[in-house]
Amino acid sequence: MFQLGVHAIISIIIYLIAIGLSFQAMKAVQLEKIIRKGHVFETQLLYLFLAIALGFLVGNFVITFIDTSMQLSNLF
Repeated sequence: MFQLGVHAIISIIIYLIAIGLSFQAMKAVQLEKIIRKGHVFETQLLYLFLAIALGFLVGNFVITFIDTSMQLSNLF
């Protein structure tokens, strides 16, 4: 039971770090050229949603990679 709690905390931390890093990476993308002028709030909301989606995918990859790597010890 304790292991599940630790796994949950580590997963949340990994997701938050991945979302933060993806938000920083999204600053390099200029969506203003694609979005119509005067839609500042919608552009910021799109940045946020794209950062969350990208962060979730990266975080999910990292967590799955760690879990799978830990299961490799059962092979030997």
